[in-house]
Amino acid sequence: MNVLSNSIKDYSPALLLKGCREIKFSNGGHMFAAAVGAGAIHIYNFYTQECPSNMQCKGHNNKVRCIDWYDDDMGFASCGMDGNTFFYDLAMQKDTQLRNSERDFT
Repeated sequence: MNVLSNSIKDYSPALLLKGCREIKFSNGGHMFAAAVGAGAIHIYNFYTQECPSNMQCKGHNNKVRCIDWYDDDMGFASCGMDGNTFFYDLAMQKDTQLRNSERDFT
């Protein structure tokens, strides 16, 4: 990459995430999940910095401690301080409420 200018400027305003405790990029890098507030996870598009209302996942009663994306970036798992683990499927746009055996850690 070459820079042919004396100054570098931002092309978009900075994304402000208040109370963010955890950020995890997807494996492809085109999305990231941010744990904001108490128990909410917002999914942002990296390039446009948009977070549609259908990509705001809620379910934890306490703060989110860990987020882990699936290998195909079609969902993620989250663990909270309340001891609950949630599996979200972004294609169906809801919490699956199931532990899938192929996604379990050995």
